[in-house]
Amino acid sequence: MIDRIQKIRDLSKLPIKTNDELKRVEIIVLKYKENPEVIDECIRRVVHNTTWPFKLTIYDNRPNPANTSKIWNFIVNESACEYICIIDSDAFVPEVEPCWLTRLMESIDRTGVVVPMGDHVGGSNRAGAADPYPSERPQNGIWSAFCGLYKKSVIRQLGNFDEHFYLYGQDSFFAWKCQKQIGGAVYRTDVFVQHTGSHSAKKADSEGELDREADKLYAASLYRLKTQGKV
Repeated sequence: MIDRIQKIRDLSKLPIKTNDELKRVEIIVLKYKENPEVIDECIRRVVHNTTWPFKLTIYDNRPNPANTSKIWNFIVNESACEYICIIDSDAFVPEVEPCWLTRLMESIDRTGVVVPMGDHVGGSNRAGAADPYPSERPQNGIWSAFCGLYKKSVIRQLGNFDEHFYLYGQDSFFAWKCQKQIGGAVYRTDVFVQHTGSHSAKKADSEGELDREADKLYAASLYRLKTQGKV
């Protein structure tokens, strides 16, 4: 019995591994005004389908305007993790082996930005937009950030997410900067994340707080101005 007690005491003295040692990923889900069952399913999938070390941050943005870029930048800057995964609250990660986050992390050192495939997205990482590829490929395209894995240092290198965009467009502009400065993101075609699409925006629009079509037009004009110098 004495020996067993001593072993327990020895175990209690073991140090906790740091975020850097574990390459822990902070997974960020931004809550706005989506239906509770939608974000509940998002969280459930993350918790049950993720075996890579992670920290889950649910940020309730309901008291604030839906300026996605500002909130993303704020949480990223506050994070103690070098690896950041930003997921829309209506995106559902898959149950696969090895897990979806392990697969994304396998490619993170290529450029510092990795994106999965998905449905109901406007970028070139839309599932079915291209023929089958190997499990990873560099891609010089404008992708959707409904789910994306980033090195924090690369986000800073690229100047963070542009806060002039409101709800749409910041991911497209970040993808454009990514392509110009670091050679683009890596696509993991073996990771498919289900995306139901625009739940927060639809709920906010129904309450008269957000004109989605106007913001889309604004985002498109601002994107053209920043990338082509014209509206």
